Amino acid sequence: MMSIREAITVLSCENVLECFFGLNELDISIYRALLKLGSMRVEGFAEVTGRSENTIYKSLQKLMLCGIVSREKRTAEAGGYYYMYTAAEPEKITAEMREMFKKLCKKVERAIDEFADEFS
Repeated sequence: MMSIREAITVLSCENVLECFFGLNELDISIYRALLKLGSMRVEGFAEVTGRSENTIYKSLQKLMLCGIVSREKRTAEAGGYYYMYTAAEPEKITAEMREMFKKLCKKVERAIDEFADEFS
């Protein structure tokens, strides 16, 4: 685990998404692609990235669990259905990260207070 001191010196946008949501490089690239290209199907991502549909699907599942991507079920013309995936707006993600950070700060402050009480 990275220390807070280390985190302060090495954080970048990708690291923030990784730290807050546990995302990896592929997850982040898919989120960015959705923001840029709009809604897409798994098959479209597989074509664009050269990755397997299974790999893309797993990444999209992770992004949905985090609330960063949503999906909409649509009916196919030939019958059946498919899903379109859409990225959440960066402003929504930013607000959520700020809330998480506030909660983290409160926990850290309590831990520091407990340390001060215990070792004083």
